Amino acid sequence: MNKLQPAFWKWTGVTLAVAALLAFVILTPPPLLRKIDYIGAAVCHRMPTHSFFVDGHQLPVCQRCTGTFTGALTGLLFHWGILRRRRYQRFPALWMWGVLAACFAFWGLDGVNSMTTDQFGVSILGYAPQPWLRLLTGTLMGMSMSVVLVPAFNLTLWKDGVDEHPLTDWKDLLLLILVELAQAALIYTLEPWLLYPIALYTTVGVTAMFILLGAMVWVMALGYDQRYASWRQAWLPFLWGVAFAALVIGGMDAVRLYILGSIDRIPGVM
Repeated sequence: MNKLQPAFWKWTGVTLAVAALLAFVILTPPPLLRKIDYIGAAVCHRMPTHSFFVDGHQLPVCQRCTGTFTGALTGLLFHWGILRRRRYQRFPALWMWGVLAACFAFWGLDGVNSMTTDQFGVSILGYAPQPWLRLLTGTLMGMSMSVVLVPAFNLTLWKDGVDEHPLTDWKDLLLLILVELAQAALIYTLEPWLLYPIALYTTVGVTAMFILLGAMVWVMALGYDQRYASWRQAWLPFLWGVAFAALVIGGMDAVRLYILGSIDRIPGVM
């Protein structure tokens, strides 16, 4: 038995991951679009007034969260798939932190402006909240999350990491921003054929964030950090990441159902 995969952690991880998948299939109601609403409900208020509808169906998360989780997933794929920098471990340069901070501030201020307008009828920034702005700020926030998450994950798992930034210069960052903006523009068309692609891609984005975080937590908790040399060898941390994602999503759904009685509404707001 590989010393990185003791039998206890291996079979416990398999059991929990399989149990999580079965629970999702059995406990959430059909059809598929309704099932993935439960994943969205774990991270988002899902207010219809703040959500996109495609072909008459509400997307799993709100407009801002749609941007956030699709933006984060596209950022991961951009780093690992397009740039193929799967071992780069250095965090962003100082100038890039400034760009990421601006994206975060844009996201936060627009969110506060939206909240004060909805709750008190007062726009603190002097403009009415707009669906496209929620999508845009969410997309930039998700992109920023990926820029930080990629080196953090690479630093945690890989023993043969490269001491370089995944985004080596401003051209890489500009290309990533253009890709993210193109994706947001496509989503904003709300074409009927986009219903399943957007819904599923967003849901994968939500679960991917939790799986990567769970894998990192498991690796660090057991002292297995920087011991893996390939994605194949790292299957066990990802398996525990699935269990972690299921625990968080299932737990948050359970709390929401217990307190609110539904995943579709927020008393006093809707």
